[in-house]
Amino acid sequence: MTIRIRILLDFLAVGLFVAGLAYWWQDNLTHEVIGTIFFALLIAHNVFNRRWYGTVKKGRYDPPRTLNTIVIAGMAISMLILLGTSILISQDVFAALALDGAFAVRAAHMFVAYWALVFLAVHLGTRWQMVMNVTRQALGIKGTSPLRTWTLRAATAIVAVKGVLATLEMGLGTKLRFEYALDMWDFNESTLGFFANYLSIIGLYAALTCYGLTFLRERKRRKA
Repeated sequence: MTIRIRILLDFLAVGLFVAGLAYWWQDNLTHEVIGTIFFALLIAHNVFNRRWYGTVKKGRYDPPRTLNTIVIAGMAISMLILLGTSILISQDVFAALALDGAFAVRAAHMFVAYWALVFLAVHLGTRWQMVMNVTRQALGIKGTSPLRTWTLRAATAIVAVKGVLATLEMGLGTKLRFEYALDMWDFNESTLGFFANYLSIIGLYAALTCYGLTFLRERKRRKA
């Protein structure tokens, strides 16, 4: 499978994950089907990138590589918890394996999802340069353009600002502290706003990670 198709599948997985957060916008069966497809794509992603696991104990760890390893470990743990709790509270797809009641399991499933979102966004940021390179090749873009560069930077800045505002609006900090937020999103008022908020949050963390790694690599290059 070509790298372009793999990246498209990865972005599809990101979209499905955000759709999974919109539980009250859909019925339970739809939510579980979305989650099942997401985890199928996640498994495929790990199969495609299985060689990385063989390199964990090899070579020297600099700050970028250390961050990447920590993020992958955190994402793996959060996704495994999500998968396990999904099965235990399933009402449709895996209903035969579900536990009755299991309020604590439902709470863990909900709160861990937001940590998984953060790890997913940071992981995307660690791979963003590769995504841009593949996109350039696919579009046949060669050379550099100051106008294109500053346009992309401006767009990134807009997404980042929106991400900061969305973080506050969606109460992400409260949810990451495993605390219940009293506000509920009104999908009758705005469905698009929900998805725009969470996609901009992903964009914010991905951008911070990408530019942070760029800074670390540039500093390392100058010292060398």
